[in-house]
Amino acid sequence: MAVSSSIEVNGVADAIKVLNSVNPELKKQVVKNMKAAAQPVEESARRLVPAVRPLSGWVGWKGGFDPKAVRRGIRVAFRGSKVRGARDPNNIPLLTLRQKNAAGAIYDMAGRRSNGTTDAGRQFINVLNQRGGPASRTMWPGAEDAMPVVVRQVEAAIDDMMVILNKELR
Repeated sequence: MAVSSSIEVNGVADAIKVLNSVNPELKKQVVKNMKAAAQPVEESARRLVPAVRPLSGWVGWKGGFDPKAVRRGIRVAFRGSKVRGARDPNNIPLLTLRQKNAAGAIYDMAGRRSNGTTDAGRQFINVLNQRGGPASRTMWPGAEDAMPVVVRQVEAAIDDMMVILNKELR
């Protein structure tokens, strides 16, 4: 099942830059509105974090796997600028979903590039695959579930921003 995770709107990044030069406080509010529009993605990904440690011994290392800390680590961030080395330099990610918790990032992505290089690594990944599914266990499925709602809300936030920008420029 393929779901697009982007909204293509021409000139949004430029409009945000103009808005920042015209009224920085208004730009902050627009960014806040866009992040609020993306909240369903955060909530959806957080629901997929297991309530208990996926491995009984996963404690100690950088805080270990604490479900509450892993849920808090899931955040929507505003970028609004070009990404160096991107395939399409004209495509600017306005909002990104990030996992700021080390254990949460490992839980989510372990096994994506390899099945482990040691016996312990292979066993770790096998247990995670059995208990949480294949790699990208929380972030991408959470984004897929919430994407239709978020797309509508972000489009509405962009439309509101354009109305505000037009009023400010007049």
